[in-house]
Amino acid sequence: MLRSFYIATTGMLSQRSKMDVIINNITNVDTTGYKKDQVMTRSFDDLLLERLNDPSILNRNTAVGGQNTGIYVDELVTDFTQGPMEETGRQTDLAITGDGFFCVQTPEGVRYTRDGNFQVDANGNLLTQDGYYVLGENGGMLNVGNGDFSVKSDGSIFNNGGQAGRLYIARFANNDVLRKAGGNLYYPYNGEQSAIAQNPAVAQGMLEGSNLDLGREMADMLLTNRTYESNQRILRMVDESLSKTVNDIAKF
Repeated sequence: MLRSFYIATTGMLSQRSKMDVIINNITNVDTTGYKKDQVMTRSFDDLLLERLNDPSILNRNTAVGGQNTGIYVDELVTDFTQGPMEETGRQTDLAITGDGFFCVQTPEGVRYTRDGNFQVDANGNLLTQDGYYVLGENGGMLNVGNGDFSVKSDGSIFNNGGQAGRLYIARFANNDVLRKAGGNLYYPYNGEQSAIAQNPAVAQGMLEGSNLDLGREMADMLLTNRTYESNQRILRMVDESLSKTVNDIAKF
């Protein structure tokens, strides 16, 4: 009966973690380039149950079967499918069609993002909204000037003085190596190195929206809440059964 406590409790803990992720997803439904997260759960290893001291079986135990003690959160998976493209008409707004990430310089090192909502500082440098420098293929900052500039589909930037540089569009062999660093930024897990995209597709005057399906997330929220409540009821039933066992049956 105590195993039922473990199973119901781990179910509640896992659903609470899933609910936290869903709420975070819904909060970022309007965040440019946001990629939704999903919780993956796994059951604990099965334990072998044996029948002990059975009067009908002398001097040996009999295997009853296996039972695990519940589930746990195995990993948090980010869905990197592309979000919808939204036309803004602003020259500092850029979007990547297909695979790839913009590279930006942060105090913690180079980070990667799909958020192309950029700005230009007083010196003509291209920056993120948080003030991080957008990097070019040479690894340095991009100076686009203080006037009009255009960005070609391959990431090349031109202004009145000619070509001002080219965006560093990074790709990874497997995007699963990326972890969220906050601020819509990513970093590669375990030191995985990026490569320069050979045929990038950059669109100026466009932004990539969140890839979140709000209706699906709301449905998942309701399902998660119902599952949590079901585990809660099971826990209450087991507690009541134990209470009767201790307070009532033990009297006889």
